[in-house]
Amino acid sequence: MAEATQALNILVTGGAEGAGLATARALLQRGHKVAATACDADGALAVRIAGALPVFPDLARASEILSILQMTKADAVVHAGPQYFGGAPHAAAEYASCADQLVEYSAAVTEAAKEHRVKRFVSLSFGYLYDAGQGAAKEGDHDAHDRVYAPMLAAEACARESGLNGYLIRSGYIYGGHSAATAALAEAIKGSRRLTPGDRPASWIHEDDLASAIASLLETDSEPDGIEMINAAANAAASPDEFSAAVSSALGLSEPRFASSGFLSMLREQSLRDKLMAREIIIDSSQIRERFAWQPRHESVESGLETTALVWRMKDAVQADSFYRYEDAARSAIESFAYDVALPEPAAAQAEPAAEVQAAPEPAPVKAAAPPPTSDGPTPWNEDEAKREERRRRALERKAKRAAKSAGG
Repeated sequence: MAEATQALNILVTGGAEGAGLATARALLQRGHKVAATACDADGALAVRIAGALPVFPDLARASEILSILQMTKADAVVHAGPQYFGGAPHAAAEYASCADQLVEYSAAVTEAAKEHRVKRFVSLSFGYLYDAGQGAAKEGDHDAHDRVYAPMLAAEACARESGLNGYLIRSGYIYGGHSAATAALAEAIKGSRRLTPGDRPASWIHEDDLASAIASLLETDSEPDGIEMINAAANAAASPDEFSAAVSSALGLSEPRFASSGFLSMLREQSLRDKLMAREIIIDSSQIRERFAWQPRHESVESGLETTALVWRMKDAVQADSFYRYEDAARSAIESFAYDVALPEPAAAQAEPAAEVQAAPEPAPVKAAAPPPTSDGPTPWNEDEAKREERRRRALERKAKRAAKSAGG
């Protein structure tokens, strides 16, 4: 396990899934202390299992984020929340409804980080913001001029104009075992749904490789002056169609089906997904490789998706194993509850003739109860003997039924 030269206190937004969760794990393995934001109990559990501290600020309120930064004494912030907009482009149709939220969250996070005076700030961004048609895009190339990309560029501006020191990472499409977009694509393929086609090459990056890139930028000795742009992606490109086929192969399924372009689709306005699927989006990440000695584990989507499928299988196995181990533990606890007294068979109830009503005898005078004897130990539980025997009998009957059921199954 790699040890950090200097342990940092780091807040990761969007830390309950995808690249955010992978970043939390990578930073913890390097010896840093990590707090990660979560939205619900499941997200908090994922963060806690990773070993980080789950926190629940409203990411639209800078004051709440600042309180978390002060509580954790954060030295750095990783804003991984924008990862939702950088997943497999097949899910991009839902981006428009969350675009305003992206800008709002980015503004609040950068404001809180500036107020707290963090030493280093790293935010995720997207390689598709470069203008297309110029080959592999490098840092400083022209941005795309299309209104569908305006919210993403506005989110970047929040960091660039904040006065913080750090990096904006424009990455390839993010995928992995904890990515919601990758999981959604896999479910669509399993359900034999037709996918939006896309045959233009694009850059990709596995969430674990992106996490290692973020860690490298946080641990570098060089001090950036303001917010610096940096690209991160695997060298091997793949079209969305090829990526979908690789997902199918990793799952052991047949080739996915793609929807054909109908006449009506040509009349409607193109969504962000339509534009991404039709674009060539290749980015050059030689700068981060040379300056920060970063090297991804997965240079191809086939390699990364093998790991992704393994994560999914392990997750299913852990859930199933937990279920069976819980059942075994419960059964073992019940069976180990033994008794040292053999119980007689219950006697059959017999009907008795109704007794004649007789006058009740005069009650005997009540005597004062004798004081309990002194003892050095605890007073024993005085349960009625008949109730005790009935309880034992019922417990043994339940045990016998379970044994008979197990023998028959």
